[in-house]
Order: sequence, then C-alpha cells, then structure tokens
Amino acid sequence: MKKVLLPFVVLLFGASHLAAQTDNTVRLGIKLAPNLSWIRSDTKGLESDGTLIGYSFGLMTEFPFGTNGNYRFATGLFLNNVGGKSKQTTSRADTSGITTNLLNSSTVYLRYIELPLTMKLMTNEIGYMRYYGQLGFDMGVNIRAKSDAETVTTTSGTSRTTTESDIDVKESVNAFKAGLVIGGGLEFNFSGSTSAMAGITYHSGFTNLYKKDSFSGLDNPKTYADYIELSLGVFF
Repeated sequence: MKKVLLPFVVLLFGASHLAAQTDNTVRLGIKLAPNLSWIRSDTKGLESDGTLIGYSFGLMTEFPFGTNGNYRFATGLFLNNVGGKSKQTTSRADTSGITTNLLNSSTVYLRYIELPLTMKLMTNEIGYMRYYGQLGFDMGVNIRAKSDAETVTTTSGTSRTTTESDIDVKESVNAFKAGLVIGGGLEFNFSGSTSAMAGITYHSGFTNLYKKDSFSGLDNPKTYADYIELSLGVFF
C-alpha cells in the first residue's frame, strides 16, 4: 500500500524532477503556432508563386505508453490558417492569328479544423529538458477559402491588368485534406506536470488541394498545401 501511495505523495510535495522522470499520465496543453505556408504544384503550367504567414492554435493531448512515458500518441484539435500563391500562364489566338497571353495569379487563404495523429518519441530528462521527435499524419476539414486574383492580359505588346479581392472559392477547394507530419523540439519542466514546449514541424500535404476543373485549361491539376510551423505550447 505504501508503494502505491508514494508517487502521489511525491507529486503533492512538488518534486518536479521525479514527476518528469515518471511522466506516464495523459497530458493536456494549449498550442499557438505561427507558420509559413505555400502551394506546391506538380502540374505543368501551374506554378507556386510565393508564401504566406499564418497561424494555428488549439488543444494538445498526449497518451503515453511504456514504463517511463517516453513514447506517446500525440493528437489534439486545432484551427489552422494556411495558404499560398500560385500563377498560371496561358495563351490563345483569335481567327486573325493575333495571340493573347494571360497571366493569372492568385493568393488563397485557407482555414481548416485539423486533427493530428502522430507518434512522439522523447528522451529522458536532461537537467530540466527533454527532447523529442514526432512523426505521423494530420487530417483537416476546410471551413473557409478566400482568394485574391489578378489577371494580366497582353495582346500585341499592350497589357491590361484586372484584379478581384475576397473571392469565395470554397466550392473549388476539396473539403478534406491529409498530410505527413515530421517534427522535433524540446520541453522544459517548470514544476510538477507543467512544461513549456517549443519545436519545428513540417506538414506536407498528399491530398489534392483543388477540385477537378478548378483551373481553366487544366484537367485535374495536382496541387498541395504545405507549411512549416514554429510550435509553442504549455502542458498542464
């Protein structure tokens, strides 16, 4: 009976070092992560044209297994804002043989509700620090998609530019996305179960961002939403 009660007594008296070494309980925390996102294209005639700064925030949850809590199933629920820039160049000729070139540029702003499903591998405590690597998948449901568009039309050396802002393109974006998650970082234990976390995570999409026929002249273009984020969080 004394052996069973001893860990709880130690926790109550704030022995944070021992708590970190035997951390095998479910953990909850919050995360705020600024990110740098872009649109990756595998289709000829459609190119990535720049990055956007976004952010995500939400609840982190970890379910440890093993004897010392070094192996964890890490998940959570996040609101994620990503996007990117792309451009498409096309040309057309009229009946008189005059060629018109069109450069269509767009900046898309995407918002997802995301659920990561990852494995987190942690070292033992070194001082008050623990280091980790993370690998798995994330799944997301699109809840908003807006775009700013610019078209440059050039005919016989004369160019004309038209712009349009805040276009609702949700119907052109696939509702579901999934991707690969790779990351790493560190945790600093303050006291008991309270730890600060910082890390870098790369998310590589492997489901098509846009629906078929979303771009004129391109049949089912292959585009993916990628981003890299700085993960900052606190476990309680």
